[in-house]
Amino acid sequence: MSQRKLQQEIDKLLKKVKEGLQDFEDVYEKFQNTDASNTSYREKLESDLKREIKKLQKHREQIKTWLSKEDVKDRQVILMENRRLIESGMERFKTVEKLMKTKQFSTEALTNPDIIKDPRELKKRDIFIFVQECLEELQKQLESYEAQENEEQIERHNFHIANLENLLKMLQNNELEPDTVEEYQEDIKYYVENNDDPDFIEYDTIYEDMGCEIKPGDGDDTKEVNTPSKASRASKADRSPKKKASPPPIMILDRSKSSSSLASPSVPPPNLSVKDEKNEASPQPQSRPPSQPQVQSQPQSQAESQPQPQPQSQTQSQSQSQSQFQVDQHQSNNRAQPGSSTQAQSQNEVHPPRDLSKEIDEILEHDKSENDAFRNPLFQPQLEYWLQTKRPLIQPYEDMPVSMASQLESSLLNCPDSLDADTPHLFQTPLSLPHPTSIFFPNETIRLVSSDHSNPPTQSKHNDIYSRTFLARIMSKFDLDTLFFIFYHYQGSYEQFLSARELSHRGWQFNKVNRCWFYKEVEKLPPGMENAEEITWRYFDYQKSWLARRCGAEFVYREEEFERI
Repeated sequence: MSQRKLQQEIDKLLKKVKEGLQDFEDVYEKFQNTDASNTSYREKLESDLKREIKKLQKHREQIKTWLSKEDVKDRQVILMENRRLIESGMERFKTVEKLMKTKQFSTEALTNPDIIKDPRELKKRDIFIFVQECLEELQKQLESYEAQENEEQIERHNFHIANLENLLKMLQNNELEPDTVEEYQEDIKYYVENNDDPDFIEYDTIYEDMGCEIKPGDGDDTKEVNTPSKASRASKADRSPKKKASPPPIMILDRSKSSSSLASPSVPPPNLSVKDEKNEASPQPQSRPPSQPQVQSQPQSQAESQPQPQPQSQTQSQSQSQSQFQVDQHQSNNRAQPGSSTQAQSQNEVHPPRDLSKEIDEILEHDKSENDAFRNPLFQPQLEYWLQTKRPLIQPYEDMPVSMASQLESSLLNCPDSLDADTPHLFQTPLSLPHPTSIFFPNETIRLVSSDHSNPPTQSKHNDIYSRTFLARIMSKFDLDTLFFIFYHYQGSYEQFLSARELSHRGWQFNKVNRCWFYKEVEKLPPGMENAEEITWRYFDYQKSWLARRCGAEFVYREEEFERI
C-alpha cells in the first residue's frame, strides 16, 4: 500500500515539474525576445523566472530524496531526467541573473559587450558574419573558375553571389528574419563547400523558398529600361527652352522698358504667356505683335546714336517724349487685353463632364459583391440607401448648381439683421394694464430647459463611438442574465454585439472553443500565506442550468482561446 502511495506522489510531482518547466520556458522566451532597453519589463520577467525556479528547486530536493532510496529503482531514469532538466533551468537562470546585474558601462560590460546585447541582435550578427564568409569563399572560387574559363560554374557562382549580397541587404534593412536564414544555413554551406564535387546535388530553389531570389541580370535590365526614359526627358528639356525662347523684337522691348523711368507701368507677364500659347497653337503670324517692336526700335536707335551728353533742355524733352511714348504704349496694351482675354476664354472653354453612370454602376456592384454585409437581411436596406448616396459624390446631378443657387438666394433673403440680436421681452407688461402682476412673476425668458432634471446624463467610462449611443447606455443598465439572454438568443444582430461588448467591459471573457463566458475572480489571502492572492474562474453555463458555475481544477487558462472584444 505504501509503495502504491509513493508511486502516486511521484506521478503528481512529475506532473508539477512538467508544468513548472513549461512556465519557466515561456517566461524565459519572453525575456529573450524583450528589447534590452526595456529594463522595467525585463526586471519583472526576472522576478517571474526566480519564482518559477524556486518551485522547481523544491521539486528537485524531493527528487534527490527519492533517488537516495531503493524503492524507486524502476522510476530512477525518469527522476534523473527531470532532475537534469531542473538543473539546466537553474543554470539558465544564473545567466539571466548575471546579465541583469551587469551594468551597461561597467568594466565587465565594456570588456565583453556581448553580455548586455539583445539576443536577437547577436543572432543577426552571427548570420551576417556567416553570409559574408560564404561570399568571400565564393569570390575566391570564382576567380579560379574564371582562370579555367568554366562558364557553367561562373554562371552558377554569379547567381549565388548576387543572391547572397541581396540577402545581406535584406538582413541589414530588417526585411528578412535571421531565423529564416538559419533554417537554410546548412544548404548554403553545403553549396559553398561541395559545389565542385562530382556527386554534388544543387538545391535550385533555396533563395526562392527564403523569399529573396533575384537574377543577376535584373539590375542591368532596369538600367537599360531607365536609359531611354532619361534620354526622352533630356530631349524634352532641350526642346522646351526653344519653345519658350522669345524672338529678338521682344528682347528689344524688355531693354527699352528697363531703361525707362519708375513712373512708367510695365506690361504684366501673363500677356507674354498668352502670346506664346497663341504662337504655338496657330502658326499664322499676327499683324499687331510684330508692329510694336518696329515702332519701339526708333527711340532705341536715337538713344544709341546720341551717346554724348546733351544740354539740359534737350534731355528734358527727350525724357518727356519717352514717357509719353510709354504711356501710349501702355494704353494700347490695355486696349489689346480684352481681345486676348476673349480668345483665351474661347480656348479654355469648359466642356460638360461626360456621363459616368456606367462606371458608377460598376463601382456599386463591386462594393456589393466584395462586402458580406450586403447579404445580411438585417443590414441590407440601410446599406442600399447608403450605397446610393455615393452616386452624387462621384458625379453630381445636372440640376445641382440650379438648386444650390436657389438655396443660396433664399438664405441671402433671410439673413439675420441687427434686430435679431435683441432678447424678446415676452413677459414684460406695460404699466397701463389694469391688472399688474406680482413681483415674483418672471420678466425674462428661460434660456436653457433640461428635459430630465432627476437623472442627468452621466459621462461614459469608455470613450468610443458605441458608448455614446442610446442603445449602449441601455445595455449598461441591464443585469448579467439579460445580457446573456441577448447574446445567446439574438445571434448575428447588432444587439448581440452590444451585449458582448458590455459583458467584456464588466470583466467577462469569451472562449471561442466552447462558446462560454468566463470570469476571473481574485481573492486576497490573509498575510502570512505563501501566495498573496488566489485566482479562481467562473463560467456561465448557458446549455443546462443558465447559471454561473465555478470551474474545476482541470481548467487551464489559455490566452489564444479567448477572443478580444
